[in-house]
Amino acid sequence: METIDQKVINDNKEIYACIQSELYKATFEILLATAWFTDEDLFNILLGKLAEGVRVEVIIADNQENEKLDFGLLVSKGAFVYKIKNSGYGIMNQKFCVIDQRIALHGSYNWSVNAKKNNHESIISTNHSETIRSLIENFHEIKNRILEQNGEPVSKPTIAVSRAELPKGIPVDVSAKAGMEFEQVLDTMIAAEIRNFDRKLLREHGFSRCNANNGDHQVLYKAFDTLYYVFINDIDVVEDKKTRLVAKIEEQRIKSQDNITRNSEIQIDFLERAHVIGKTNLEVSRTNQETELEVTSKSIEKIRQDKIPVLEEKNYQLDKQIKEKEGAILRPKFKWFEFIPTMLFGIVLVFYIFLFYSSGAYILLFSAQDAAEQQLQNIPVAATQIFDSKALHKAFERGGTTPMFILAFPLLLIILSVIDQYARSRWSKLGKAALTVLILFADAVIAYQVTQTIYEINYSRGTVNVPWKFQMVFADPHFYLVFVFGAAGLFLFKVVFKKFISIFEERNPDNITLSNRLAVKHLQEELNSNLEKIAILKEEVAVLEKHSIQLKAEIKHIDLELSNLPQSLNQDLQKRKQQLIQASATIDRIAAIYTTRVQSDNIRISLDALKDRINIFLEGWNDLLFQEYAVSKASLKASQAAQVATEWQDEKLASNVIDKRVKINQDA
Repeated sequence: METIDQKVINDNKEIYACIQSELYKATFEILLATAWFTDEDLFNILLGKLAEGVRVEVIIADNQENEKLDFGLLVSKGAFVYKIKNSGYGIMNQKFCVIDQRIALHGSYNWSVNAKKNNHESIISTNHSETIRSLIENFHEIKNRILEQNGEPVSKPTIAVSRAELPKGIPVDVSAKAGMEFEQVLDTMIAAEIRNFDRKLLREHGFSRCNANNGDHQVLYKAFDTLYYVFINDIDVVEDKKTRLVAKIEEQRIKSQDNITRNSEIQIDFLERAHVIGKTNLEVSRTNQETELEVTSKSIEKIRQDKIPVLEEKNYQLDKQIKEKEGAILRPKFKWFEFIPTMLFGIVLVFYIFLFYSSGAYILLFSAQDAAEQQLQNIPVAATQIFDSKALHKAFERGGTTPMFILAFPLLLIILSVIDQYARSRWSKLGKAALTVLILFADAVIAYQVTQTIYEINYSRGTVNVPWKFQMVFADPHFYLVFVFGAAGLFLFKVVFKKFISIFEERNPDNITLSNRLAVKHLQEELNSNLEKIAILKEEVAVLEKHSIQLKAEIKHIDLELSNLPQSLNQDLQKRKQQLIQASATIDRIAAIYTTRVQSDNIRISLDALKDRINIFLEGWNDLLFQEYAVSKASLKASQAAQVATEWQDEKLASNVIDKRVKINQDA
C-alpha cells in the first residue's frame, strides 16, 4: 500500500527552502513548468544539476520578464527549454515541478524573485503517484503543443526513467570522499580531546594578567608564548588518553565501514530497481513507437490510396469539361415563350405611355387656353381631369407642329428611361442612380404642372376661390395620380426593354464565347486548387515518411539499449563493489595512520584550537579593561590587544616555528 507524504506550505521562505532542498536531492530528472522564472539562485541550482548529469526540462512563458536569465546557457549545458506563446494556447499559468518522478511541488508559487520576497503563495508537496503521473502527462502535453506550434516533431512521453536517464550512482572518487569525511571526523574527535581544558580558569588568568600589568598590551607577546607552550604540552598525550583515543578511532572506523557498506547496499539495490524500471520503460517506449509507426503508415496509405486519387479523378473531369468548353460554341434555342409576352407587354406599355403623356402635354400646354376661349364665347367650361381622351384629336385640329410635339414628348421620356441600356459598360452605379432621379424629377415636374393647370382652370370656373400656391400641390390628389401613373409606366417599360435586350444577348456569339471563357476560368481555378491540395498531401506524405524513418531508427536504438541493459547493470554493480573495496581500504589506512600518530605522540591538530585558547585569554583580558576604564579607552586597549594577537600569530607562521603537529594549511 502506498504511503502518501503530503503537506501544504504557505510561508514563502519555507516554500523556497523546500524547492531548494528537493532540487539538491535530484538524481536523474527535473521537470519544471512555470509562467515566470527570474530567480537566479534556483537557476544556478539547475546549472549544477546539469553538470551532475541530471536531465532538466523547463517550460516557461514567452515574455519580457523571462529574458532576465540566460536560458541559452541552460540549453548549452544540455537542458531542454520550451517557451509557450500567449496567443493560440492561452496565457501560460502552470506552476509545478516534478523531481525524479518521486515528488511533485505544485501551487501558486512562480520561480521569481517577487514570489520569494513579496507575494503570498502556497504549494503542495506530495509523493502521491497518481498526482505525479498526471503532472508529468500535463507537462508533456504542454511541451508537445509548443513543438507542434513550432513545426517540430513530437513524440509520446513515457512515465518512467529511460536508460539514458538512470542515476549515475556514487561518483568514481567515492573512496577519496569517504576517506576525507572519515579524516574530518577523526580530526574533530581528537581536537575535542585536546581542547578539553578549563576555559573558566584560562579566562580568569587573562583577567589577572591584565590587572597585574594595568592593561599594557606589550606584555601579551610573552603571555601568548606561555599559552602556546601549554597548548603544545597538551598535545603530548598521556598513556590513558592515548588508549582512549585509539579506542575511539577503532570505534569510528567500524562505524564508518558499516555506513559505507550500508550505503553501498542501498546503491546496489537502487541500481537493480532502476534497471528493472529502465527495462520496463524501454519496452513501453518501444510499444508506443511501434503503435505510432503503425498509425503513421496507415495515414500514408490513406493519403496515397484515398485522398490523392479522389482529387486526381476530380481534375480529370474538370480537364474534360475545360476542353469541351474551349472546343464548342453552342447558340441556345430561341425562347419564344419569353419573347412573345415581352413583345406584347412592350407594345402595350408604349401605347400607354404615348396616350398618358400626350394627354399630359396637351393639358400642360393648351388646356388653360381652351378654357379661356370657351369663357370668351360664353361656353360653359367643362371640368378638367388628369387624362384628356381627346388630347390627340384636339392637337391635330390645332394643326401645325402641335401634333408632332405632343407625340415627341412621350417619346423623349421613353428614351430617357432606357438610355442607360445603350451604354451599360460606361454607366457606374452612381450614374444609373442619377438617371433614375432625373426620370423621377421630370415626372414630378410634369405632375406639378398638370396639377397647377387643372387647379387654375377650376379657379377660372369658380369651383375654387383661392389662388394657386406651391404648397397646395402636396394636398392635391391630381399630383400623386399623375406622378404614380406616369412613373409606373416608364419603369415598367424599362424592365420590359431590358428583358427584351437580354433575350437577344443570350444568342450573341460574342457573349457565348465570353461566358465560356468565364466558365473555363472557374474550372481552371478549381483544377489548380486541387493540384495545390495534391501537392500539400504529397508534402505531408514526405513528412510522415521521414517521421516513419525516425521511428524505425528509435525502435532499433531501443532494441540496442535493451540488449545492452544486462551488461550495463553488471558493469555498474562491479564498479560499485570495487568502490566499496577501495573506500573500506582507505578508511582502514587512515585509521592506521591516526592510531600510529596517537601512539607516537604525533597527533595533528588544527590551528583553530590554539586560536580558541587565545580568544578565551583575551576575553578575560577585556573583562578587566571594561571594568576599570571608560568605554572609549577600554575599546582602544582591547583593539590594541587584538592587534598584538594577530601580529603574534603572523610572526609565528612567518618564522615557521609552529609545531609541525599543528595543521596550518587551512587557516594560515
